[in-house]
Amino acid sequence: MKADLIRCFRNPLYWLVLGAGLSVRAVLAYFDSRFRSDAFWSLSAEFWNKIGSVTLGFLVLLVLIRLFSADRETGVFPVINSTAYGRSTLFRNRLIAGSIAASAGAVLLAAGNHALSILISGRLPQPDGWNHAWFRSTAIVLIGTIGFFLFAAFVCDSLKNQPAAMCICGAPFAFSYFINADVLKKFEFFWFVRYGFFAEWMRGRRIGVTPGVWGVWYALLLGGLLLAAIHQRKERKEL
Repeated sequence: MKADLIRCFRNPLYWLVLGAGLSVRAVLAYFDSRFRSDAFWSLSAEFWNKIGSVTLGFLVLLVLIRLFSADRETGVFPVINSTAYGRSTLFRNRLIAGSIAASAGAVLLAAGNHALSILISGRLPQPDGWNHAWFRSTAIVLIGTIGFFLFAAFVCDSLKNQPAAMCICGAPFAFSYFINADVLKKFEFFWFVRYGFFAEWMRGRRIGVTPGVWGVWYALLLGGLLLAAIHQRKERKEL
């Protein structure tokens, strides 16, 4: 697990994605302080709504799920698969390492946004309760990010193809940003697309509509994909 975690953190793309997200935030924060100072802190709190969540989506799909396809892509898969350690234990350790790296990315983005907001705000007063609301939304983001990573990791491990997993997992994640929640009806297709693939959590929002349904949905989604990944591994004699 340690080696996989180090691999994530040594990947230049990991830091490039985080740096790009915070750079965009720094530019927008500067303009907010100049032209929308009255709403500066409320706009800062909206970091997860777009920039933060999109950055985490790229981090998971571009960097972290490669743990599950790199062996085949680099040609070392037969060697790893021939060892006892290269099977179920390695799969579990990579899930843990990826979850830690995803969580670390979310924490770094949260700290970066907070620091940038303080530095750029100047003397703009911070509203009462802002920190509490920010930490609460960040906790929700952490849950969503780990869930989205597991979702994408199971797909990538089943396919052993990162580009295909990026398309399959990235499509509903991206589409959710273009769906107007105000016009959705329960249990229709776009309702599931909007709320059913962790994007809402990664935007720092709890799903207040039929939470029991979504608890069952996410359990079935991750459980089903895990079983599919295990089935594929058995067919490839990786377990």
